[in-house]
Amino acid sequence: GSWAPPLARRHPTRARLVRAAGASAAAPPAVPGRGDDVMDAVIVAEENATRSRLPPPLSGAAELRAELLAKIAGLDRGALASEEDVADVSRLASALEDEAQRAAQWRLSFPAELKALEGRWRLSYTSAFATRPGFGASLGGNRPGPALDSPLLQVGDIYQRYRVQESRADTVVTLRPPGWLRGTGVLDSLPVFGGDPDTEITLSQRFEVAGNDTLRFAFADGQVANRAIDLIGGVRFPLAPLGL
Repeated sequence: GSWAPPLARRHPTRARLVRAAGASAAAPPAVPGRGDDVMDAVIVAEENATRSRLPPPLSGAAELRAELLAKIAGLDRGALASEEDVADVSRLASALEDEAQRAAQWRLSFPAELKALEGRWRLSYTSAFATRPGFGASLGGNRPGPALDSPLLQVGDIYQRYRVQESRADTVVTLRPPGWLRGTGVLDSLPVFGGDPDTEITLSQRFEVAGNDTLRFAFADGQVANRAIDLIGGVRFPLAPLGL
């Protein structure tokens, strides 16, 4: 015959109330003389209502994305990644790529979808920072460059900012005084910095569509800004003559 939970088989009235509660989040009508059954049904109804408020299950792609973001959260853009971390990130990224390919959402199509790039994108992880054993992560990635953390400076957040209407993209790097100097409190006491001694370097690039899924970039100019430099109007410098 029909199946019912063990608890319901022992109490026929309770079985009817549980079924009623499962069909509606409202508590069923009271049954004279069976207050314990009514209370049990109310509890079941509350549990059903709670379950109905839970978000739906994530898709496979959403679960992979969440796992990937959780994995890289504590790796300082890859600078703190171990070999095991690098392998895990690579595995998750490849699985997410496979999901995107199956959904036919693997690459943007230019120029139709250029607007999807608009805005500011923060660098969360790069394998270039995680593949320099014995050397430490540097701003040059796989090539020589300033260390991300040295006695002279620290490299803070790195962003890519797209201005699609202008066909421009900016690479923005925040440079901070080293931790030992910030810890002295000397910089905070200097009015010229206004409590913010960080320096922001912006390298601007022009881009053009070179293919259905390819953009071609060429450096245009750069800018250095901080509280002290802003007092003289900022500093800009050309990059195109350097062939960058």
